[in-house]
Amino acid sequence: MMKSCNLILLLCTFCWATLSFNVPFQQSYKKMIVGKWQPVLSTADGIEADGKRTVQSNSKYSSNDIMQFNADGSIIDGGQLYFSYSLDPDDDKILSLFEGGHYERKFEIAQLDKTTMKIVMKETDKYRGEPFHVIWTIIFKRK
Repeated sequence: MMKSCNLILLLCTFCWATLSFNVPFQQSYKKMIVGKWQPVLSTADGIEADGKRTVQSNSKYSSNDIMQFNADGSIIDGGQLYFSYSLDPDDDKILSLFEGGHYERKFEIAQLDKTTMKIVMKETDKYRGEPFHVIWTIIFKRK
């Protein structure tokens, strides 16, 4: 009985310590995203209804392609595509980028640390009347 109580206490302590460590890290995404980011690689992986796969990648970005995420939710985008962003209040790993006319693209933040940000968007479009699944991944390095 005493051994099982000690084991339960140890597991509870471990879980509490793990949760305590992870919460501040997750909450810091709002601060970590702020700054200048240079895209270094983007890939579009498309899968047609018949299973045919098409992969396109781009690693040729200029110094003008930098995206600056500001703390107020605005973006200075060298590519002049996006004007603002937001992180989902319930899940700050969901990044919404807004184009002109408030068109929204939702990405999942797969990685965000001091040097690298990797965002992924999954969507399904119609191609020749059939569903076409696309996974778009963009990797940035902090400037």
